Amino acid sequence: MEIDHIYICTEKNAPAGDLLVEFGLLEGSSNTHPGQGTANRRFYFHNLMLELLWVEDSEEVQNERTKPMRLFERCELEENANSPFGMAFRPTADKNEILPFQVWNYQPIYLPDFLKIQVADNTPLSEPMYFYLSFAKRQDSVSDENKEPMEHKVPLREITSIKIYVNQDIALSSAAVVLNKIQNIAVIKSQEHLLELEFDNGQSNQLRDFRPGLPLIFRW
Repeated sequence: MEIDHIYICTEKNAPAGDLLVEFGLLEGSSNTHPGQGTANRRFYFHNLMLELLWVEDSEEVQNERTKPMRLFERCELEENANSPFGMAFRPTADKNEILPFQVWNYQPIYLPDFLKIQVADNTPLSEPMYFYLSFAKRQDSVSDENKEPMEHKVPLREITSIKIYVNQDIALSSAAVVLNKIQNIAVIKSQEHLLELEFDNGQSNQLRDFRPGLPLIFRW
């Protein structure tokens, strides 16, 4: 499996997304998640999508179907206890690959009945949500009519390293331990929640820190 997208919980309507636009990213399409109570702004790269996610309907996001996803808790943003991140994975070549961590199945009403989101079980809120999308694929492999903008004003093409820092004192979950064995992915214990993305092997030796607006650093 490989990384498909990462979400960051934000304030409603994700005003911090304007920081990414001002930086030079072209914004992709946005959408809402009926029955789940969330909505987003999205930014695409050749091998990953960055999603800014917020609670659009506080009743929907806490309904019986969605509540186990703990999206409401992640998007409260009132304190530094809960990780605001989620990491979505997709198949590499083998559509029937065996997942390396235990999961439970989430079937939102906005997906067809035959599709499901497989969510890592027994993970603390201080770590990101880890989940698997068996139906997802690289953005640069979709048909031309469904392609999102990926050629940004800043020459960022592919994410080559992902570091997610988590504010927790307890040991990392078994899912995080497994993910740390995947090349170029690291879940790291720290004193803050922070996402660091490296693009194109950091060849330009440049950095942009989007804090405090977003817990996000780009290196390219």
